[in-house]
Order: sequence, then structure tokens, then C-alpha cells
Amino acid sequence: MYQWIVLAHVASVLAFMLAHGVHMTAMWAMRREADPERMLTFFNIVPSTTMLRVLLAVVLLSGAVAGFMGSWWGSGWIWTSLALLAFIAVTMWRYGGGFFGQLQEAAEAAIEARVADPSNPGPQAAYDAARLSWHTPAVSVIGLGGVAVILWLMMFKPF
Repeated sequence: MYQWIVLAHVASVLAFMLAHGVHMTAMWAMRREADPERMLTFFNIVPSTTMLRVLLAVVLLSGAVAGFMGSWWGSGWIWTSLALLAFIAVTMWRYGGGFFGQLQEAAEAAIEARVADPSNPGPQAAYDAARLSWHTPAVSVIGLGGVAVILWLMMFKPF
């Protein structure tokens, strides 16, 4: 039974990464789009976070069950993995999700400024600064790097 739980855990992680990949792809595409009107259309392809939350719950539940079945809760690697997952989740929520809101606000302001005062470059510059901010590369590195470390901890159980 333990192997089936581990399989469910790994499969749910893969499903989560696949579903979350749409968000990351949209972030990178938004970063490249200089036209704020076109960039706003990218929000049409970004799915709601409800499925991500369900998949994350399955990841946590199956991981916890596997931890109990394998008697891993006395090992440091599982606690380190859990802490790292919490750090990744908070970082993604704070900076990844924040990026979408920040970018949408800057794009809407740039569009409004085009109509009100086309000679004012400020709102477009603010939009460019928002889309080219550090958020996208940082959350990409933290997310992928963090998951790679968790995978290493799960595979090699160093402590």
C-alpha cells in the first residue's frame, strides 16, 4: 500500500506542476508583451487557482500519509521538505500572485493614459517596469529550484 501512496504523491506533484506551468508560461509571456492591451488578454488563459489548491492538498495529504506509513516523521529530511514547500508556497503566493495584480493595474493605467494624455510616457514606463520586474525570474528559480531540492531530499534522504 505504501508504494501506491507514494505513487499518488508523485502523480499529484506532477499534476500540480503541469497545472502551475500555465501560470508560469503566462508570466513569461506577459513579461515579453510591450502592449498593455494585448498583455491583458493573457489573463484569459490563466486558470483559476482552485485546481492548484486542490492538487496542493492532495500533495500534502498523500505526502503526510506516506510519511506516517514509512515512519519518516522522525527524520530531518521530511521536515526540511515540508518547510521548504511552505516557503515556496508563500513566496509564490506573495510574489507570483502579486505580480499578476501589479501588472494588471499598471497595464490598465497605461491604457487609460493613452486616451487621456497620449504624450505622457509615465504610465507606459511604469507598465514596462512592472512587466520587466524581478518577479518572474525570481519565482521561477525559487519554484523550480525548491522543487528540485525537495526531490533530492525525498530520493536520497540525507538526514
